Amino acid sequence: MARFFGIGYGWDRPLQRRRALRWDLVVALCYAAGALLSLETSRSLGAITDSDLSRGWQYLWIAVPALSLVVRRVLPLYTLALACAHLALTAWLAPELSGVFAAQFYYFFVLFTAVAWSHDRRLAAVMSIVFAAVTSTWVLAEVLVRDTLDPFDRLPDTGPFSPTVAAAISIALTSATLFCSTVGAGALTWRAAFRAARSREQALTIVDQADRLSEQAVTSERLRIARELHDVVGHHVAVIGIQTAAARRTFEVSPEQATTAMLQSEETARSATRDLRLILTALRGRDDHHDAAGPQPGLSSIDETIESFEQLGLTVELKDTGDLESVPMAVGLALHRILQESLTNVRRHSTADHVDVRLDVTSTGPDAGTASLTVGDNGRPRGGTSGSQVGLVGMRERALLHHGTLRTSTTATGGFEVAVNLEWGAE
Repeated sequence: MARFFGIGYGWDRPLQRRRALRWDLVVALCYAAGALLSLETSRSLGAITDSDLSRGWQYLWIAVPALSLVVRRVLPLYTLALACAHLALTAWLAPELSGVFAAQFYYFFVLFTAVAWSHDRRLAAVMSIVFAAVTSTWVLAEVLVRDTLDPFDRLPDTGPFSPTVAAAISIALTSATLFCSTVGAGALTWRAAFRAARSREQALTIVDQADRLSEQAVTSERLRIARELHDVVGHHVAVIGIQTAAARRTFEVSPEQATTAMLQSEETARSATRDLRLILTALRGRDDHHDAAGPQPGLSSIDETIESFEQLGLTVELKDTGDLESVPMAVGLALHRILQESLTNVRRHSTADHVDVRLDVTSTGPDAGTASLTVGDNGRPRGGTSGSQVGLVGMRERALLHHGTLRTSTTATGGFEVAVNLEWGAE
């Protein structure tokens, strides 16, 4: 049961509330039109002519379910509770309306929505059982209290069951089939969304691991270059220093020795220049043969970065102001990396499905200005996904490198926000 309903999975199905409300409003209007047609069709067939409810109350009986469908995905369990109450009151006060097709469709459609979209999986399972109990009670009341099967007693026996027993079995099978198929479809829909989200998260993890491996490779290469430069420059500079000191001390006493020391210093300098040229030539040749070592990403690559995250299921809305081309390459690289890390954190550690990104560039003088980047999401922290905080530390270090500040906080709606301000000047 727990596995079937997804209890304990620690995952909330993402929902774009505004979009869901807009589409569910359309669904509610369509249902209201269909329910009105279904009601009047039943009236024309004489199925509800004995109802004690006036037409006004009958229309209200339709309006309440239609209105609840507007929030069926935003508040799925509340909507299911209302559907259970509506079914119970209908069976008690106006049983003749229970057979209207629109009512039956509403009850099971809301049950499907609750199982497919509820965040509280345990309560969704409980409410499904409550719905089954209410439905079973209504069927028993129709059969045992109101004697709806009495007309079948007058029919002849033409099979292994009497008409009354056959009708009871048919009602039970129909109700059980509708309930099981509706709950099963809702659970399968939720699990399909869960698997798709896990696949996107795994893809994001692979991309993140690839970036980290690339950074480790770059760091290792920098260390190797640093060691080579230290070996070449350090050795030659030390030798030049010793020979220059010897020439200074022997210049007046033994000019020949001083001259020899100066010549050796000159040759050492040439050797150092030659070795440095060899190292730089080797590095330049390596860059020429690796297209991946092209220009570093900057503000011009923001759209590509956002598109890559949108392909993983995240909706990102970008608003920018100011002259982005005036931002220096180093500052643009820092802003790009901070945005990339922020979007990665949203996908890995939040239930958010929408992110607002705002980039403002302001000129404060010739070759000077400030840039502010704000990244805010609409989600909640995802349980069991707290990171190592290395990403936040890296973003702060990038901000300090450019005389900037970085602030992280929780928004009024419960989301997470990263705000960074960087500045640069002619100096």
